[in-house]
Formats: sequence, C-alpha cells, structure tokens
Amino acid sequence: MAGVSSCHLRHSSRAKRIRIELRPDRSILIVIPSGTREDQWLAFVLSKRQWIERTLQKSAYQPHGRRTGAVGFPSIINLFCMQQQYYIRHHAGTQNRATVVAETLALVCKNPSEKQLFQNLRRWLVARAREEFSARLDGISKTTGLKWSRLSIRGQKTRWGSCSAQGNLSLNFKMLFLPSDLVDHVLLHELVHTQEMNHSHRFWTLMKKFDPKCELHRAELRDAGQLLPGWAVKI
Repeated sequence: MAGVSSCHLRHSSRAKRIRIELRPDRSILIVIPSGTREDQWLAFVLSKRQWIERTLQKSAYQPHGRRTGAVGFPSIINLFCMQQQYYIRHHAGTQNRATVVAETLALVCKNPSEKQLFQNLRRWLVARAREEFSARLDGISKTTGLKWSRLSIRGQKTRWGSCSAQGNLSLNFKMLFLPSDLVDHVLLHELVHTQEMNHSHRFWTLMKKFDPKCELHRAELRDAGQLLPGWAVKI
C-alpha cells in the first residue's frame, strides 16, 4: 500500500476482532484473534485500504514520530489508539458542544476563540477516553481477574496513569494518541497496582505474566511523549 513502511502480523488470544494499528513510523500492525483464517484477515485489510492510505497521507509525523509545523489549533486529529481520524470543523453557536458526523468532528462554541476551541476539544477527548479506556479495562480485568473501582480521566503532564490504594484509577486522555498496545500496557500496569502498590519483583512478575512483551513496551513508553501532537501537550 502507498505510504506504508512495513507491515506486521500479530495473533492474539485476547482480541475479539481484527484490528489495524497505524504506527507513527508509518508501519501497520494487524492484530487478529486466534483461529482467524488468512483469507478473512486479508479481506478485512483490503477493505480498509483507502482508509489506511488516506490516514497516512494526512499524518504529519516525521520518520521518528515528532510533529512538524507550528503549534496551533488542529484541522485533523488522529486517534491512533482507536484507529480513527477526524476532520475538525468549528463555528459559533448558542452553546458549547461537540458532535461527530461520519469522519468530521464539529465543535460549536459561544465564543469561538482558540482558547475556547481547545477547551471544547479537550472535553470531547476526555469523554472519548473515558469510554474507550473503561471498555479496555473491563476486557483486561476479565482476562486477568484484576479488579478496579473508579476511573477518572485527566491530562497529566508527567504521568500516563496512576492507581490509589482503594483501586481507583486515573488515566491520561492523551493516551488516545498512542499505539493501542502501549495503551493496554499502561492500563495493565495500573490494574496490577491494585494487587501490588509498589514496583517490587512480584509486581513485575505479574506484569510479564499478562504482558509477555512487557520490557519492549516499557522501552517504547519512555519515548511515547514524542508521539503526542504539539498542541495536545499544552491542553
């Protein structure tokens, strides 16, 4: 496919459906549930060909994942975690709200200043993150048996997530811009903290039990901040 640097295939016993992940280095990862036939996942990938090529063409990532251009209000956002791209349109209205129609995110603002637009966009991203991360936590919890209590979504400057002694999780909505496997790694990390509150040997034993690629994901996560759009770092 045009614009694709490389393609990787991963079989997953946890996956419930075929999933395509677009990486910032312009590679694609195809995650398929165990038992999926080759003709099934090939047909799915081919059906997504136009979306893949269009998303890569619109992507503003450099080869090493750092955003280019001046930092300002975006006209397009790519939520790599969810394999979704949205064109942003905005105009004045009687109330602040955000609606999605097809691939367009419409932001309506009483005062459509850049500050207000970012506030509306942040609220929408927080809502999407709550919905997405809650579903992922439920899936990981079901697989691992690790339970969680409450979830709060924030925009932390230095953390992707945290867990309280009561099992309450706090997650960073900016993870929507990270690859799916790194997001799941962070969610698992916080769920394991419901059993082991420190980073003891027992903690990492559990992490590696449920995430065989734990060390790789840890290494990738150290530089994951570079994958965020410049504007997202500030909101």
